[in-house]
Amino acid sequence: MAGLKRSDLKRLEIKNEDKETIPENIKWTLRDMLYSILFLIAVLTGIYFGIARIIIALNIGERINSSNITNLSFSVLYGIQVILMVGVVWFYAIYWRRARWRDLGLNYYSFIKTIWYSFLALLLIMLINFGYVILMTKVFKIAPPASKIEELVSKKNVSYIMLLVIVSIIAPICEEIFFRGFLFQGFKKRWGVVAGIIISSVLFSAAHLDLYNFLPLMAIGWVLAYLFHKTKSLLPVIFLHAIYNLLLILILLSQYKIN
Repeated sequence: MAGLKRSDLKRLEIKNEDKETIPENIKWTLRDMLYSILFLIAVLTGIYFGIARIIIALNIGERINSSNITNLSFSVLYGIQVILMVGVVWFYAIYWRRARWRDLGLNYYSFIKTIWYSFLALLLIMLINFGYVILMTKVFKIAPPASKIEELVSKKNVSYIMLLVIVSIIAPICEEIFFRGFLFQGFKKRWGVVAGIIISSVLFSAAHLDLYNFLPLMAIGWVLAYLFHKTKSLLPVIFLHAIYNLLLILILLSQYKIN
């Protein structure tokens, strides 16, 4: 130790700090992730069709849509989805494989860098969305259909406060834990960064069940996964996801309040 200079000691400290922020304990396997995905698909599909049968039996409608959903049904349905999504991550990563939450990316990251990176990534996402809309409307002459959230806002069956809380707070946290912290890292461990970004982004887009916006949602998944790969923390990714969703909700609310 006597031969080490002060600059060498500082470099060692920086390396040790970096190691503490990098999730390296990815113990869950490809099989764990496949079981998780299949379980979620099976259970959520069963719940959806089960509730649809109840709606038909009560003569409320023929399916679950924005006209017959309420605050209670919306919170229950999304609550079940959140519990299942985070639950499979907890079971396979935390309980079964003995990983830690920080191994999923839930560790501290610089607040200033989070703001800056989120700002740059948000600009990129906005450019992607704008370019896609221009391409679809001007070139292919296909107008964008109303999204599920837009239908909920226009029908006003679900309170705006609940929409803001679920879409801009709860959804970003749970989706980033599952898609980036769990799936992306697992695929990256097995097949590398590029494959991890592509596969997790395709699954992220498919999970939204929005065929028209499949490509821009997949591109957003790329940006989120790349940001996580670079920062090694879910906090900037969750923040970016939350700000993006919040802006979309506020735009929709302003439109329908005026109209």
